[in-house]
Amino acid sequence: MPIVFVLLCASLLCAQTTTIGDYKFTQSPTRDGLMQQLVVMKKDKHMWDVSDYVVRVLDADSLGLPNDLTGDHVRDVVIETYSGGAHCCYAQYVLSLGYNFEVLDTIEHAGTWADRDDDGLWDVTAGDLTLDYWKLPHSDSPLPTVVLEASREGFVPAPELMHKPEPTAHELLALIHDVQSANEWRDYNAQSESEFMSASHAVLHRTLVEMIYTGNAEIGLEIVAALWPPVIKGRQEYILDLREELAKSPYNGALAELNKGTVFGE
Repeated sequence: MPIVFVLLCASLLCAQTTTIGDYKFTQSPTRDGLMQQLVVMKKDKHMWDVSDYVVRVLDADSLGLPNDLTGDHVRDVVIETYSGGAHCCYAQYVLSLGYNFEVLDTIEHAGTWADRDDDGLWDVTAGDLTLDYWKLPHSDSPLPTVVLEASREGFVPAPELMHKPEPTAHELLALIHDVQSANEWRDYNAQSESEFMSASHAVLHRTLVEMIYTGNAEIGLEIVAALWPPVIKGRQEYILDLREELAKSPYNGALAELNKGTVFGE
């Protein structure tokens, strides 16, 4: 049996313990061997545990993170889990390791950590999968991100960190080229619920969603109105359907704040 295989089996079968201050993090396979479990102990007292397909303690130093993410002068640690899904299902748990143990928050589809406004409170990007598979296959669906910043209520959306400048003239010309190159339009009102958008509509859809999540819904709506052919029906119906779908997003409040005065921020 190859030595690499033997070592891999041993690592899966044996518990591994990491000590951080007064806390011990022990990773081990579940009894059926199909999952991993992480147990957090403090002086032989069980504090918390989590099980999933993959569980790991993220090393703050290797990620370029400080030990204190929230500015409360208490050490934090991030636990990442993965359920094994093909297109989703990552989560990060932010744990506070002070005198009192606390799970500060659970962040779904977490991405990049940073202190984008240099205020000492760290923030993290999180993917919003609300529109995944909505009228498009996963490969073509827009998968926008939001920015969550540390607060007393956990990690909450930070609209001011999500805002980006309007597209440049060069970017607008590239968009027009992409819409024209796709060269496919269909009557939106005539499509069934399960039918995908036409190719040109899909390009505009991804653009509008990106504009909404960066605080530029107004110009995004203007772009859609300018590039949607007058002879193709359903533009207003599409906008209303999109607004209804985005209302299901856990970050809908932040999107409304980002885009006040538009159909997405009334």
